[in-house]
Amino acid sequence: MEPEETVDYNIRKTWYNITKMYNKKASDYMVSMSLGKIILNIDMFEGTPSTQLGPNMGMESTSLARSLNKLEDIGIIIRKTDPNDKRKSIIHLTKIGLEWREIAKTEVLKFNNKVFSECNKEEIKIFFNVLKKINKVVNDEK
Repeated sequence: MEPEETVDYNIRKTWYNITKMYNKKASDYMVSMSLGKIILNIDMFEGTPSTQLGPNMGMESTSLARSLNKLEDIGIIIRKTDPNDKRKSIIHLTKIGLEWREIAKTEVLKFNNKVFSECNKEEIKIFFNVLKKINKVVNDEK
């Protein structure tokens, strides 16, 4: 079997291309796709506990901490102590963070709309079903 015929090769190649595309767009703002993903996962109104971000995004805590520090350094987020539990930190977007979130959201929606315009509804439905099955296989292997 050739690498191009394997599921993981095609997923990795596609994800690499998506990452490259988003990183190119994000570089206009001196950030990366992974920082953009973090921004998109922070609740605009209530903020998000830092302990919730990692599991939501599949990031290790050390990578997340480094990324949050960078976002804080450039003024995209602020950390506030959780009023209910002083040990916890709630991540909030600053004014510029909210602006960047809208930009990131727009880029994600543009990409989705392009993909959806190239595929019919049945193809999209099949694609998502196949991904669910692949995730089930992966989870069953753990």
